[in-house]
Amino acid sequence: MRVLVREPINQPLQLKEIEGTIEDFQELIGESIEIVPITDEIVCLCNEKGASQNLGNNFHDDRSGWIVGTCVFTSTNNKEFTSLSDKQIGYIAEYIGFPVV
Repeated sequence: MRVLVREPINQPLQLKEIEGTIEDFQELIGESIEIVPITDEIVCLCNEKGASQNLGNNFHDDRSGWIVGTCVFTSTNNKEFTSLSDKQIGYIAEYIGFPVV
């Protein structure tokens, strides 16, 4: 599945192919995963303990505040994670304000 990964502190968005298992997400983010809705079809997965672990600010979400640590953006459909479409990738890049590499 296609996802976007962003490490904290002004890093670009990275387009990656992963299988989409919980282990894949934990390897990228850490064991304690929090799901932050971005739109009805896009979510951001981040480390729930990122702030207490001083992982560094990633981006500011208008509803949730600062998202901390490495985060993964993926599409969601009926509570299942799915690949991002080209349109969704463009939306995330614009929302975050950083390019995709």
